[in-house]
Amino acid sequence: MSKEQHTPETVSVRQGVTVAVQIAVWFGLAAGLIEVGIVSIKRLFVFPIRISRDVVWMAPLAEVTICLVAALSIYSLAKLIRQRRLLTGVIFVSALIAFFNLFLMVPRLHHYAALILAVGFAVQATRWIGKHREVFTRLVRKSIHWMVILVFILGFGLRGWQWVQEHRALGSLPEAPGYLPNIILITLDTVRAHNLSVYGYHRQTTPNLEKLAAGGVVFEQALSTASWTLSSHASLFTGRYPFELGVDWRVPLDNKYPTLAEYLRDRGYKTAGFIANTGYCSYESGLNRGFVHYEDYRVTLGEIAASSTLVKTIADNFRLRRLIQNDEHLNRQPADVVNHKVLKWLSANKDKPFFMFINYYDAHEPYLPPPLYDKMYGAGRKHGKYSPLHHWNWDPAAGHKNMNEENIREEMDAYDGALTYLDHELGVFFQTLENMNLSENTLVVLTADHGEEFGEHGVFDHGNSLYLPSLHVPLIISFPGRIPMGVRISRPVSLKDIPATIVELIDSTAAAPFPGPSLAQFWRFPIDTVTTAATPLLAEVNHATGQPDWFPVSKGNMKSIFYNKYRYIKNGDNTEELYDFLNDPWEKHDLAQRTEMQSYLVEFRNLLREILRENRTTSLD
Repeated sequence: MSKEQHTPETVSVRQGVTVAVQIAVWFGLAAGLIEVGIVSIKRLFVFPIRISRDVVWMAPLAEVTICLVAALSIYSLAKLIRQRRLLTGVIFVSALIAFFNLFLMVPRLHHYAALILAVGFAVQATRWIGKHREVFTRLVRKSIHWMVILVFILGFGLRGWQWVQEHRALGSLPEAPGYLPNIILITLDTVRAHNLSVYGYHRQTTPNLEKLAAGGVVFEQALSTASWTLSSHASLFTGRYPFELGVDWRVPLDNKYPTLAEYLRDRGYKTAGFIANTGYCSYESGLNRGFVHYEDYRVTLGEIAASSTLVKTIADNFRLRRLIQNDEHLNRQPADVVNHKVLKWLSANKDKPFFMFINYYDAHEPYLPPPLYDKMYGAGRKHGKYSPLHHWNWDPAAGHKNMNEENIREEMDAYDGALTYLDHELGVFFQTLENMNLSENTLVVLTADHGEEFGEHGVFDHGNSLYLPSLHVPLIISFPGRIPMGVRISRPVSLKDIPATIVELIDSTAAAPFPGPSLAQFWRFPIDTVTTAATPLLAEVNHATGQPDWFPVSKGNMKSIFYNKYRYIKNGDNTEELYDFLNDPWEKHDLAQRTEMQSYLVEFRNLLREILRENRTTSLD
């Protein structure tokens, strides 16, 4: 080692750097642990928070990383500034990061106000520490180890607790009868039937779904019970309408009614859920009830970064997103990743009947299909990964301004590309099932939670109306040797009846705890070319705060009924709409004001009151 490396100045700088690193780590751990505490309390009162349970170690790790990067950046100036100023700079910046992260968690506090407060608190903290440098340094050295240990205990404790819970649940499963088949329920988030080639779309978006359909039954007019994710999935799992369940934008699914996963678990099924939509399908939604194994959030660099309020706030800033032309989520899970998780679990758990629920998210905005698929139906995105629709929907600066024809065409091309990519990955999954010799004894039910609108009624996305594009979804059922092949049913049906259908298909003698008839009746007793609804089919969406006044849902809670050949919509302001589905499938001509249609409106009002009264009465029994 050279003499220069032994000089007192060099040793002093090294000591200073060590202290600076310790201070940065300490502030990062403190900020992260405080964030964990706030999130834990918030989780008791607020839904949804959209944060992984691994936040207990992810948040401290993210904050430590941010503080260390800042400290090392200041260290790079060590030869230009004095050691005392080096430490002062590290203290100030680390404190600023910690306080800014904390104030960003205060509801309705403007980001600039949070920054100003953070600067003020950081200045005062730096002054106090400067006057009590030795006391603070001792505090850091004595407490930092305990803070690291606490993070490890929280992280490993959480994982250990989950492992114990899962193995206890597996050990308590009853013996499943040998005749029970496997079950796979797939939801394609935000997939409307109109854009699928299996439903006659002019682009070949779903060749693999066409293969699945050729071996099973296609329902050409399947309707969701809601135009958004949680309410729809809650119906899909319980066989109940959303108003019976009480689920809402800020209310998760409770344990009032049994779920399909609970029923199948108690029959001896290994139950597993694999979720890509962590916004409304994660553990906090209540949809995980009955699943022995449930994978939602992943452990990735993006997820770790998103666990920091500071990083997430910066990453979600629309000015930044416009600048870098990238609207991709930090923690999106593409279909190939979902397949990897599914097949990894399946390879170790195919020894007894299983029920798998798989949720794919690739067709949800911002539509950003991977290469090859991003330019499959056009020139691709005009500006990197910038989505005009995403900004129309969420960016305050965009103000829900009208999307022009070019924007709509760009979004539709990207949406179709995402559908084709998703279809490819579904083909890979189905082929793997066949290679594992599982396809012959597996019931597959494939559908979507809701559709999507592309301006057909002036709005885009979903959850803001009850028009048909946001409710008409695919529904394909395949069960080799048990149901007919290549059958298409035109009779309108509701996704609410899927739980009763699954139970009846796996064991016709079982008493299903799910209301509603089995959809198997429509292929067992077919009625050719019937395209009207034999029974009223209800769909609903509740008022959502923060939306423009002109959105349909902004008028209040909405409900719609599909009966015979008409679709009726009751808006929150008590106005009504009526459409002739057979002659006007895009619902362009409202018939509610016509004199000759008034008797139909009376009939629909009575039907709606009867449905609400009948189901509420049943719910109380």
